[in-house]
Amino acid sequence: MLERSIMWGYLLSNEHNLQRDTFLVVVGGIIVFFLTLVFDLFDHIIEFLVTHEAWELDEFFTLTAYTTVALLIFSYRRWKEANRELVSRKELEKDLIRAKNEADIANMRLSKFLADMSHELRTPLNSVIGFSEMLQDDTFGPLNEKQMDYVRNISMSGSHLLHLINQLLDLAKIESGKVGMNIEEFHVQELFDEVGSILEVLARKKKVDLTYDIDAELDILNADKVKMKQMLFNLASNAIKFTPEEGHVKLEAKKDGDMVLIRVTDSGHGIDAAGLRKIFEPFEQLGTTEETGYKGTGLGLSIVQELAILHKGKVWVESELGNGSTFFLKLPINLSITH
Repeated sequence: MLERSIMWGYLLSNEHNLQRDTFLVVVGGIIVFFLTLVFDLFDHIIEFLVTHEAWELDEFFTLTAYTTVALLIFSYRRWKEANRELVSRKELEKDLIRAKNEADIANMRLSKFLADMSHELRTPLNSVIGFSEMLQDDTFGPLNEKQMDYVRNISMSGSHLLHLINQLLDLAKIESGKVGMNIEEFHVQELFDEVGSILEVLARKKKVDLTYDIDAELDILNADKVKMKQMLFNLASNAIKFTPEEGHVKLEAKKDGDMVLIRVTDSGHGIDAAGLRKIFEPFEQLGTTEETGYKGTGLGLSIVQELAILHKGKVWVESELGNGSTFFLKLPINLSITH
């Protein structure tokens, strides 16, 4: 997209210069024509030819010939410059198109690589996690305390890596355009209940007060329910993770014309101006693991943004350092109309 913008900007700039030169030549010709008519220059030229002797006329025509040759040379040089400029523009356009195509191909290959590798890694990881959970449940006999700690670490590390791979796979599918939309009708309360059952567990672990406020006028949505749950979960779980103990997180859903506006507000530390500019970029994490106490992937909010665009909506955040954050998700109530 950037290369195409640069290319067209360059071409339009040079085209403007050619149009300006042509305009000046035409205007100059019109001015000369009108001056000739106003001051009867044709009559003066004829009178000059009649009254002057042959040798004077020869000098006049010689001067005219020199002037004509000079104008021809100037015009030829200007034509050569314009021709070189046109060839240069065409070459630049070809280079930019070639670079864009190569970038698109590289992006598709990267997405395919991520998708293939994610699939290959998830299968053995699920086995590692499954067997570690079986060991924790004493399926093969009791473990001592040290062995149990090791098994818990294996299970936690495997789960974190699996979560990272799943998010990489989601992002790769979205960027490669392979994500389909399954539009269906569902109740907003049902959506919040299903996501809330998972969020309640996270909130209890962090001792965070989790509340809901759903507009009574907002009943049914027509959208992709699975992706709506993923967006809501990503925003809310992110708020819980970055809210200190005894803090609070509030989820709201309001009707805004033919749109639904979802707000997720937390009492966390807030985000500074630099963080706000890059918060939705892939792999961007605000603060270190030691500062936040949470080891994230930096993909959750990026996925929310991409899914919001798929839903013909948008996501943004308002925050001030030290005063918490509010994430906004605005989507069509009836996606089938706009999709």
